[in-house]
Amino acid sequence: MHAFEQIEYSDVALWFNKEQVQELVARIIEAGMRVAWKETKKYFTLSVQTEEESHWLTFRKVGARYRLRDRHYNTSDPRFEKILQHFIEQAKGHAVIKMFTGGQLVVQKIRYGEAEQIIKISGASKEVIFEKECSVSMEEVMEALRRHDAEERIPVLTSEIDYELAVLYEAMEAGEMKTVEACKEKLAKLHHEMIMLEV
Repeated sequence: MHAFEQIEYSDVALWFNKEQVQELVARIIEAGMRVAWKETKKYFTLSVQTEEESHWLTFRKVGARYRLRDRHYNTSDPRFEKILQHFIEQAKGHAVIKMFTGGQLVVQKIRYGEAEQIIKISGASKEVIFEKECSVSMEEVMEALRRHDAEERIPVLTSEIDYELAVLYEAMEAGEMKTVEACKEKLAKLHHEMIMLEV
């Protein structure tokens, strides 16, 4: 990551397991930042204090998983930025990252932990410096565009994915392999539908 004056993370969506949450806390402490946490039946909340900033990371518990969604973070602290970047990549999460430096803006769109598009904006000029090849067919894109209910379907689809993940976890804990396979198949279909709707 290049040096920056300010960096903004928006539309952050991450799924963690318990070990990743513990690793997150350990990395924050190792980086020299103060951290406090609170856990309830439904939520796990981290308070991170840098020298000049405070950040709150609130995870909703779904089964044995921890979901961080739609959060926005502005930071000028490279330690916090580096940790957030690491976990977005590790957990194959989503985010839009805006880096401000020297009067220039670099926007990076991350999907499933990888850069999908990087745009450099300087004054009135805009340059796409990287764009990942699309894995969705044109027919699927056109079908998604024809759907007038896409905005309403996405929240429902997100809930369906959350539910299937919870069922999958319970089935894995119980050793019910038929249910595990059925959940994986359903999740693959839901994931594919989400990609089409979000194109």
